[in-house]
Amino acid sequence: MKSSLLFVNARQTYFAQSEIERFLALLDCRLSGSEAAFGSFLPALSSLLSRSDVVFVVAPAEGFPPAKPACAAALFERLHVPIGPDGEPRGVLRLTEGDVEGYLVESRSQAICLLPDDVRVLPAMLSQACAPLCEKFGLVRRAVRKPPAPRFGEELEEEYGGL
Repeated sequence: MKSSLLFVNARQTYFAQSEIERFLALLDCRLSGSEAAFGSFLPALSSLLSRSDVVFVVAPAEGFPPAKPACAAALFERLHVPIGPDGEPRGVLRLTEGDVEGYLVESRSQAICLLPDDVRVLPAMLSQACAPLCEKFGLVRRAVRKPPAPRFGEELEEEYGGL
C-alpha cells in the first residue's frame, strides 16, 4: 500500500507524522511522501492520490463537539459525498475519539483518512481505520509486543551480587 500525508494548515506536523508512521509500521508500510497545503488543498490532494493508495489528511479540528477537521466539508463536497440531516456524511466511516471526529473515505481502490490535528486522538482513530484498510489492501497488522516488566531485584543481584 502506497501512502502519503497531506497537512492542511496543520501545526502539530512532526508529532502527527510520527504517529502515522508508527501506525504504518504495524502494517509493514511507510509513507512515500508528504506535502503541506495552506488555503486550497484539493490540488495537492489530487496530486497525492495520483500516486498513492491512501492519503492521510491532517487538518485542525473546529466546530462544536464533535469537532471535525476544518477541510472536511470542502472534501465531501468535491467528492460528492451526500450529507445527512444530522450534518454527517453518508457512506463514510466516522473515526471518533472523545469530542473529536475524523473520517475514512473509501473508493473502489483508494482511501482518504481525514484526521484532526490533535495528536492525543490519533492513535485511537488510526486504530479504528486499521481493519478497513487491512481488508481493502490485503494487509495484516503486526502484534505489538510489550516490553517485559523490569525485575530490579534480579538485575541488582546479577550486577552487585545481591544486597
